[in-house]
Amino acid sequence: MSFRKAGAVRRWLVIMLLSVALLGSLVVLVVGAPRAQDAAGTQNRDGVKISRQVLETVFLLKTYYYKEVNSTDLVNAYIEKGSIADMLATLKDPYTRYMDPKAYKEMQENMKASFDGIGISIGMKDDRLTIIAPIEGTPGERAGLKPGDHITTINGKPTKDMAQDYAVSLMRGPKGTEVILGIERGGKTFDVKIIRDTIKVPQVESKMLDKQGKIGYIYLATFFGDDTSARFEDALVKLQNEGMRGLILDLRYNTGGELDLAVDIAGKFLSSGDPIVHIVGRDGSRHTLSAGPGRHFKVPMVVLINEATASASEILSGALQDMKAAKLVGVKTFGKGLVQTIFPLSDGSAVSITTHRYLTSAGRSINHKGIEPDIVVKLPEDAKTDVQLDKAVEIMKDMLKVKIGEKPAEKAG
Repeated sequence: MSFRKAGAVRRWLVIMLLSVALLGSLVVLVVGAPRAQDAAGTQNRDGVKISRQVLETVFLLKTYYYKEVNSTDLVNAYIEKGSIADMLATLKDPYTRYMDPKAYKEMQENMKASFDGIGISIGMKDDRLTIIAPIEGTPGERAGLKPGDHITTINGKPTKDMAQDYAVSLMRGPKGTEVILGIERGGKTFDVKIIRDTIKVPQVESKMLDKQGKIGYIYLATFFGDDTSARFEDALVKLQNEGMRGLILDLRYNTGGELDLAVDIAGKFLSSGDPIVHIVGRDGSRHTLSAGPGRHFKVPMVVLINEATASASEILSGALQDMKAAKLVGVKTFGKGLVQTIFPLSDGSAVSITTHRYLTSAGRSINHKGIEPDIVVKLPEDAKTDVQLDKAVEIMKDMLKVKIGEKPAEKAG
């Protein structure tokens, strides 16, 4: 999840560049007087180069990281380990990471609607490269990859201590080419051969799920994309025009995206002024983001969640649960309660820095905890039908009966 305040970032960078000179003084205190300084701002001493990008990164961490950091320790870590990525690894925060120019460009490509690859979402779980979810209809899903699979090798390269962005770059490639993943699942290891294809990311899909009961359904795949909010509202309006009486919102395998979009979409279902999320700074100060004015859609809601529902998805589902606007059905969510901001560096690379914690609208911290559903429904690996969606429909029908004063059907057991 990231802020989209590009203007603010530019202002920060102006301040940052002015401050690099001050930071240079700090580095001199740490490593002694530099022997030389090239035109690009690189300082050399005893064979160790402190590039401009290192100074920019240390300054950004010192200024914006959500915890206090020690600049001396960071610079010494860089001198000892020799890379910005390894320096950041000393923070033991998997979400604060360096992207070289190629990786940064690929991340920007990720935010678009299509790319060439195998179609899986990955993350770091227990310091291991883990599949969060394959995208439906992609080579990754057709090859049988599953949420929770550990990727041990990519084309024979071990993934231990491999940066996530580098792993993504290895799995990306031209359509029609092959990549081989080493997979560990349930204590067994095996190789999976996958042919890359063009992956089209379905951001918003909707339909009238139950035409008689007028139960609408929207699947939201991601919180990226300039037109995602508009497409989401278009889907709501279309369902409303078809007579929708209740809505099932599917956030399963939605691994997050931009904070602004999560707040915008949550606001469509709440009243103006309702709190959605509290952003907590390093000093403990809180900034509450609330539902704004505009069109609101007040219908009975069920939200589907699972172990891959993360970050911005947890903000949305947490707000709807806290404000009693929806019932959550499925299994406990991923548990990512941190906000990152992406800062471009002067050479075309970038760093993603954890800048804030967040609390749900009721003040809950869900980091490493996740959000518990109101009704737990697990999806068995060998399930022939989507039992979670079936349960959501059943619950919605009962909610609609209660709304019109009918008694919900009693169930045995």
